[in-house]
Amino acid sequence: MNERLKFRIKQLLRVIILGVFCSFLLRLFIFEKYKIYSVSMLPTMSSEEWDFVTKFDYGYSQYSFPFNLSFLKGIRLFPKQPKRGDIIVFKAPNSKIKWAFVKRLIGLPKDKIMLKKGRLYINGVIVPRYYEGAYAYQDRRNKNWVFSQYREILPNGVKYSIIELSDDKVLDNVEEFEVPDGYYFFMGDNRDQSEDSRSSLGLVPFENLIGQVRKK
Repeated sequence: MNERLKFRIKQLLRVIILGVFCSFLLRLFIFEKYKIYSVSMLPTMSSEEWDFVTKFDYGYSQYSFPFNLSFLKGIRLFPKQPKRGDIIVFKAPNSKIKWAFVKRLIGLPKDKIMLKKGRLYINGVIVPRYYEGAYAYQDRRNKNWVFSQYREILPNGVKYSIIELSDDKVLDNVEEFEVPDGYYFFMGDNRDQSEDSRSSLGLVPFENLIGQVRKK
């Protein structure tokens, strides 16, 4: 093997190693791809969909990384507060649940949240919603579902679509409560088929936020 060929091989290896290292750093600190496994965010996000999640939006905690950094427990580096309406990936507050969830941020610390007959109230004011038509999909068992689709508008002007089977399901009525400091209230856009802050998932600590979903 002549010296020129050896030099080219070394250069190629350096480029490959540098590329792998940069990719690792990007995934570690900047963004990561997450796959959606549930229908809880229909019609905004579908099951089996892949989306990029940016990690720098809210700072970094032990859950921001693909491996356990227990020394960061209770700490968030470069913290930035999320905005109402953000779609966020977060670690479940229940440590027994290993996977991450993706939901829409509805309630901020100090907010008073209530649901009555399917209608969302924030700080005593009903959140406007407007009927958009029927929404149909077929699940993995080939069962057909037909929902009512609405456009909901949060107090900060964020607009998005939600779907409802009816306004009289188990999660359509939640008595008013105040979100405590350091916690957030999340809901899925598929209001009747979402495990979220209205149910066993509960309120989510700031520490558990991983990043913001960036739709394609």
